[in-house]
Amino acid sequence: MDQKAYWEREALARRRSPDHPVIAAYVLPKIEVVRRYVELTPQTRLLDVGCGDGFFTFYFDKICDAYGVDYSERLLRKNPSRKTFRMDAHSLDFEDNSFDVVFCHSLLHHVEDPDRVVREMARVSRKHVVILEPNRNNPFIFLHSLLVREESKGLRFSPSCLRRMVEGNGLRAVACFSYGMAVPIRTPTFLLLLARSFAQLFNVTHTLAMTNFVIAQKTPQRVRR
Repeated sequence: MDQKAYWEREALARRRSPDHPVIAAYVLPKIEVVRRYVELTPQTRLLDVGCGDGFFTFYFDKICDAYGVDYSERLLRKNPSRKTFRMDAHSLDFEDNSFDVVFCHSLLHHVEDPDRVVREMARVSRKHVVILEPNRNNPFIFLHSLLVREESKGLRFSPSCLRRMVEGNGLRAVACFSYGMAVPIRTPTFLLLLARSFAQLFNVTHTLAMTNFVIAQKTPQRVRR
């Protein structure tokens, strides 16, 4: 199965909706981590690249002027945001510096040319590029990437790899770390109670955490382009 077919398959109809409590428990702490580095206000224009069915778009839209793009028609139909567009991340149909923040979550390990996607994200951003990717240093993520062919490129993405990628494409990495011990689809609902009771155990920064973060800024040279 190629990536296009993978993201149009029938099984996606059974995915959790963005307002599912487990999705909220996964997404909201990560948005709060992003806000430690990036100002998000109702006036902030944010683009969610590879927005899918809206796990992050749904919540960003409550705090800023959020837009989303994805190439999967099936996922976009499930996305509750009204400002979504079908678009290839390798060639974003926006002018340079169109958004204050350009964000992606679990996108780069699914695309043909991650460097080109990062360059496009940088091109359409005025200030920040924020990338979240599964952490291949986590044993469960490593095994999942090893067993599922469409996830296999995830074996590449360590924090140091992401730092090199953004810096190699003209951005300045402000922060790079791994965070969180849950995944949005596979985490059982009953564990939500544990997550609420022991949030410090689930929402931690650790080398074996499940999600890599890189927060990057545009350099003055890129802003002037």
